[in-house]
Amino acid sequence: MYNVIYIDAQGMETPLAQDVGDRGEACTLAREAAAERGSGRAVLPGSTNLRDCVCVVPAPPFSAAA
Repeated sequence: MYNVIYIDAQGMETPLAQDVGDRGEACTLAREAAAERGSGRAVLPGSTNLRDCVCVVPAPPFSAAA
């Protein structure tokens, strides 16, 4: 599972899609969102110090509430 997020110029993250099951689909969503925003894009294990970028990151593992 993958999440697609936008990181703005101030470093604030905005979720664009969550729990996308297919990496290729997540990349397509990121590519389209980046084109709409005029931003870069990346596929990362996590986001660190990026600005004005649409990123595909692994979704955190599911944790059931007790």
